[in-house]
Amino acid sequence: MMTSSMRHKTTITIGIIAAVALVLGVLFFGFSPAGEVGEQYRGEEFAASAEHSETLPRSAPDGWRKYENAPYSFSLFYPEGMTARQFDEGGGAQTVIFEDAVAGQGFQIFIVPYDGAQVSEERFLKDVPSGVRRELTVADIGGVSASAFYSTDALLGETREVWFTRNGYLFEVTAPAVLDTWLAQILDTWQFN
Repeated sequence: MMTSSMRHKTTITIGIIAAVALVLGVLFFGFSPAGEVGEQYRGEEFAASAEHSETLPRSAPDGWRKYENAPYSFSLFYPEGMTARQFDEGGGAQTVIFEDAVAGQGFQIFIVPYDGAQVSEERFLKDVPSGVRRELTVADIGGVSASAFYSTDALLGETREVWFTRNGYLFEVTAPAVLDTWLAQILDTWQFN
């Protein structure tokens, strides 16, 4: 039986996975020894980068598009080469996938109704069956305190996760870990309406 987390994570296309594998290969052979991919961008750098969303203009800068999600009251900017697709998960939940198969970049936002102000261990284990949560840091996403951490997913491998709650919803942002700095730049533009 698939959990909601497994269902929404399997919607990432094979093309993006192949592109990510290409990026991993470039990083492995060009920049970092095995097992250290992205090490230079972990922890505090991510949190520091995600603190400036209120200072950015609300019209898309050159080379970027604006994504607006009225039902969940937020917007963000993302690179023009990406496509954004929304999937209704039922029960008030939604998955938004941003991907650029050519550049090998992508991330997703899973949004689900949630009563708590903080994510419970039970909810975490439901959505991350591996139970892996490493290098936990605090980030500011659109003025909301978020938990940023690294995890492991059966489909994606090592992931960068950023989770936060707002107005009765849990937001789970997931990307391959090698894209953590790139993801931080995008999340830096997040604004709640």
